Amino acid sequence: MEVMHKTKTPDKLSQRILAELCADARLSNAEIGRRVGLSSPAVAERIQKMEEQGIIRGFYTAVNYDKIGLSIRAWVNFKCTTLKHDAMLAMINEIPEIAEWQTITGTPCMMLKVITPSSKELEAVIVHLGKYGETSTSLILSEGGNPGFVNPGLGIRD
Repeated sequence: MEVMHKTKTPDKLSQRILAELCADARLSNAEIGRRVGLSSPAVAERIQKMEEQGIIRGFYTAVNYDKIGLSIRAWVNFKCTTLKHDAMLAMINEIPEIAEWQTITGTPCMMLKVITPSSKELEAVIVHLGKYGETSTSLILSEGGNPGFVNPGLGIRD
């Protein structure tokens, strides 16, 4: 079992840096510094601290899947009935069509985002998962939002 270390909540300046990075992870430290009133080295130091503390886990690219031929996207609710948790995670991580997953409370134990070029490939993933438990699938018709969204109610965006 992974032990969670208590992390100090970032101060207002670090929160503002985090909000800028969430809006555009490609901003330079100099540009972030200009926006929040710090020097580039000070911004770099704060970003490094947030990475070390696990506040920043990585930087991502938002992909338009339709443009690269991956037009079938679905959320698959999955209730694993034959594997223990660690074995289930290992099996899920071996399926390249699963772009993201969450373990959740409730009847299904996981929500899986599956991305494929066709319904045949989606069907193959569902059939494979069916060997280990029950599935319920919802096709994604459109997507929106900001993958780097920071809830303004948390006081990070002024």
